[in-house]
Amino acid sequence: MDWHDLLTQIGAEEACFMTGGELFIANTDITELSDIAKVEKSIFSDFIDNLKLNSLDFLVRVLIAAIVLIIGTYIIKYLRKWFSKILERSSIDKGNAQLLENAVKIGLYFILVLFVAAHFGIEATSVIAILGSAGLTVGLAFQGALSNFAGGVLIIATKPFRLGDYIEIESSFAGTVTEIGIVHTKLLTIDHRVVIIPNGELANSTITNYTNKARRRIEFVVGVDYETDIDKARSVLEEVIQKEPLLIKDEEILIYVDALSSSSIDLGIKVYTRTENFWKAKWSLTESIKKAFDLNGIKIPFNQMDVHISHMN
Repeated sequence: MDWHDLLTQIGAEEACFMTGGELFIANTDITELSDIAKVEKSIFSDFIDNLKLNSLDFLVRVLIAAIVLIIGTYIIKYLRKWFSKILERSSIDKGNAQLLENAVKIGLYFILVLFVAAHFGIEATSVIAILGSAGLTVGLAFQGALSNFAGGVLIIATKPFRLGDYIEIESSFAGTVTEIGIVHTKLLTIDHRVVIIPNGELANSTITNYTNKARRRIEFVVGVDYETDIDKARSVLEEVIQKEPLLIKDEEILIYVDALSSSSIDLGIKVYTRTENFWKAKWSLTESIKKAFDLNGIKIPFNQMDVHISHMN
């Protein structure tokens, strides 16, 4: 027998409750208890129905958000290609173009995230506030990465070098710039090593750009014997320079006595060549001078040591 049958037997003016194994009877109308049961059942049914509706609504929102993300990703790819073509037609160098493309990519995905968040009823100001507080936390944790990012922005603004330039970083690293990224720059050395330098360090370093100008000057010193006729040596050097095809003849050519050293007369030479021909021109000129001096009997002195042996009785 359940509690409802028991209440029916007791009567309309008494109600019993079973608590802790003891039966309590109170003056309560059965109809009131039935109403309470109905209300409890109604509340539970409403909760289940609302849960089903909310779950269904949430699933629909998730599905729509996924579709928006997929479509938005394709749109972003199309916009990036379109923007890349615009940059190719412009006069912006490739290094800055790479950084601008990355910045546009980040901006477009940020807008897409805001749009999806708005679909879930989250306001853009709330998202920005959350990202701001998260950015502060991340910024404190990744100060080095942010410093490198700031260095990349500084490189865009000042343009100390471009893709393809041959640079030297405080006499530590030297190579051709192959990539300018958001947080680092890649150099390819002469012996084909890849050097990755953080932009933060690069922005605070002394940079020597050897290929910034179209022309570059070759400077070196060659020593001749003290018995050599200086005018003859100068004439031979001028002839060699005029025959060298990689040198620029309309630039100033200097041949001068640089120093009177302990064992040689040092003749200085300053000529110009195109930047891309610098090493070839220097090597070719050095070889041609040696051959011309040999043909004209001009000696290039070298360090010698005289050893005297004394015989003691």
